[in-house]
Amino acid sequence: MDNDHKSTMKSISKLISQSSQSFFSAFLDDAKDKQNKNKEREEILKKLQVASAQKSLVVLQLKEVPTSQKFETVSGWIVSKSIGDSIMLRSQEDSQQIRMITVEHIKKVSTLSKNDNRQIK
Repeated sequence: MDNDHKSTMKSISKLISQSSQSFFSAFLDDAKDKQNKNKEREEILKKLQVASAQKSLVVLQLKEVPTSQKFETVSGWIVSKSIGDSIMLRSQEDSQQIRMITVEHIKKVSTLSKNDNRQIK
């Protein structure tokens, strides 16, 4: 009976050790994901700021639902001078229509400047 008790204790300690290692690993992966999202957001903000300064035509691919694979595409010119958490976009189809778009919903940015330098990233 003593061997069974030692075996059980050994398996329990092994299980606890593995679960804490997997918990720590998941914690580190979450930190990496957060860093990647922040980096992507900064790149999008930089592209939008350049497009605003150059008064470039902007085509945005927007995420409709974060868990969904669907997206929406809009195009127009950025109205606001400074880019923060959201941008104001004047529609290419209707110049009277202005749409507010949050940066976190932008999946992809493509620009076309007046001197026809296409930047699709």
